Amino acid sequence: MIKLAIDLGSSMTKIYRADTNSGIVLAEPSCVAVVGEDATIKAIGKEAKNLIGKTAEYTSIVYPVYEGEIVDMRLAAAMLTEFLSRIGMKPSTLRRAQVLFSVPCGISERSLSAYANLTEECGLKKVWFVEQPYLAALGAGAILTDSDPVFCLDVGGGVSNAAVVSADGLIAGISMNVGGNNMDANVISKIANNNRLLIGALTAERIKNEIGSLAQGALGTMVAEGSSTETCQPSSTSVQAADLTDCIRVYINKVIEYAQAVVRNLPAEVAAIVNRNGVYLSGGVMKIPYAPQYIGSKLNMRFRVCEEPQFATVLGGGVLLRDKELLLRFAKNFSD
Repeated sequence: MIKLAIDLGSSMTKIYRADTNSGIVLAEPSCVAVVGEDATIKAIGKEAKNLIGKTAEYTSIVYPVYEGEIVDMRLAAAMLTEFLSRIGMKPSTLRRAQVLFSVPCGISERSLSAYANLTEECGLKKVWFVEQPYLAALGAGAILTDSDPVFCLDVGGGVSNAAVVSADGLIAGISMNVGGNNMDANVISKIANNNRLLIGALTAERIKNEIGSLAQGALGTMVAEGSSTETCQPSSTSVQAADLTDCIRVYINKVIEYAQAVVRNLPAEVAAIVNRNGVYLSGGVMKIPYAPQYIGSKLNMRFRVCEEPQFATVLGGGVLLRDKELLLRFAKNFSD
């Protein structure tokens, strides 16, 4: 029986195959390039992302999943169907496959219904929906029991989740529309104001990933290319890592503020266990140098980060697919 875990993120889609030793079989941008008024699909995934900022006016780049919500069902279904095809899944195979979907913490019935409709559009019959914090915790290496709650904080591209979970369920949690995409937008604004250079989204993301840091006195330099805000001519400028720290910190601080609110509302016994065990950190933002250390210091807790934090959620899905009893505890919906 084929078993797939799918993390349909606002920025990236990841798929894990749990019935073989394949592991993560796909990680592609969650975007679609469309043409004309009828939005004819031109490219999907990495091919679509490579077109950002380079298309003519009649071509646009669409993110069918925005901040954890499915905002364009047709394009979301086309995108996911294509991704499944890229890993060799045929329609006849998908009807028999068992598939786990990650969904945001505290997802509404309306949003959950949209995810269910998406799976039907893609021909998936046996589906579980599990809130992201359980998966992130498992993917980060936590062991979930009834008596030992786990505090996990995941900061992704479009959505961040902070929650305290145990094998008994969700004790407290929140989903926030804050993440790495906000940081990229802030980098664009900062360079435009400080360096008089307008850069694109892909350049901003690359700058953040290559020299972004929360270290005090962060070092690093990168040449950014774009368009001069003064002459509108092609231009370039040198960007310093230290100038970008605030672009990252302001959004990390927002996430920390929400995470602290979750902890403050815990029952006393649970709070004591969380304080003793610390926080499990995951999400692509954790790859930014000193981001985990900064969060740990602000929360005044020990922290643990898995080796590939951007894949924690989908890895946790793989763990859960191999533990049917625990899966049925956490699943929000299951169709036979």
